[in-house]
Amino acid sequence: MNTPKKEIAPVYTRVAVSVDLGGSQNKIIVQIYPSGVPMVVAMEPEIADVGKNSITQLSENCTWVGIGDEYYVLGALAKNTFAGTPALRDLKSHYALPKVAGLLWLACRQLGLSKGVDASVQLLLPPGEISDGKDLGKKLASALRKGIVTPTGKLKVKLHNFYVAPEGSGIMAYRSRGLGALFGQKNIGMLMLGYRNASFFLSAKGNPTKAESTELGMNWLVQQFVERTAVGLLKDDLRIPLALVSASKGNLNALQSLSRKATSFEVESDLKLFNSVLPDVRDDYCRALIRWIRNIAVLDEVIICGGTAEFVRKELTEHFQKEDVPIVWNGGVQLPKQLDTQGLGDRITDVWTAHITYIKMLDHNFGYERKQNLVPDSYQSQPVRNSTPPKEVWEKNGFLTMHPGV
Repeated sequence: MNTPKKEIAPVYTRVAVSVDLGGSQNKIIVQIYPSGVPMVVAMEPEIADVGKNSITQLSENCTWVGIGDEYYVLGALAKNTFAGTPALRDLKSHYALPKVAGLLWLACRQLGLSKGVDASVQLLLPPGEISDGKDLGKKLASALRKGIVTPTGKLKVKLHNFYVAPEGSGIMAYRSRGLGALFGQKNIGMLMLGYRNASFFLSAKGNPTKAESTELGMNWLVQQFVERTAVGLLKDDLRIPLALVSASKGNLNALQSLSRKATSFEVESDLKLFNSVLPDVRDDYCRALIRWIRNIAVLDEVIICGGTAEFVRKELTEHFQKEDVPIVWNGGVQLPKQLDTQGLGDRITDVWTAHITYIKMLDHNFGYERKQNLVPDSYQSQPVRNSTPPKEVWEKNGFLTMHPGV
């Protein structure tokens, strides 16, 4: 009589992923949980929906995903081959599913994982899109169960849980650790200036009370610059914000490469026009930001962060000095130097601090007692084992939407 063989339960590798779908760069922090060292994976923001036949000739080094009957090409290939765009006019949640799927595939490749992956995923969204989290989590779990088509075959990942947190909540938590008891005695505002939008959060005496977003991101300024110069610039040209930042730092020739003219005389004429328009656009942008902030709250302190913040640092500094409101740039966060392998600098501050908070939550959920720093002591910026606002506080006040076991 043959004894039936016992089925061996599959062995899963747990990974923790925090995702920031930026308007100029998609960024994730990923690590093998609990003791893996966090790493950054980045991808250009462009996306293009394509027919199934369009991806048959693409190589394994391209990023594309097939979810059901829909296929999407991501990153530089989407832009250069399929006229993909960053989709800045759409809600971030609109293309979140294929983008998160593509980033998960990239993360698994970076970690050398081809199967048996148990993922915990955190997604950062603007305050106005937090309610979309539950539906996104269900769609992602379903797609991963069925298998997402990728250049290297089907990506099947067990989605252990899915979290949605507001952009900036990690930085606010980081600041609360730095202030300790003082955090509960102040009205602290946080202004996040990204490429797509600007967001504002208010912590009143330690309790998150307001979270608002507006379209006043770097993209707004770029559109104004393109419209006022009217020389054929393309608003989706990501060289423009880089040139504007360089010009704002005193490089008078930074905008020259944007000209599409044929002769040196015409290029010089465009350069003069660009440099004359830029100060007015900067001024109008800052005035719009300040009008918006002034109508939201009275502050004891303001945290300013985001990739666009440095561009208007001078104007915002002058404004808050007049208002006698201290500024804490980037929440006082010190990024581990070895973490920034992509050279993104402060643009990963938000997702990094959110990842720290997320790991604390996972430790609590898994019953894991962390006896070591999140990253090696050689480049640890702040121990994750220090206290953070309890998960229940963030949930109660709308700063976190948690969907375990979706």
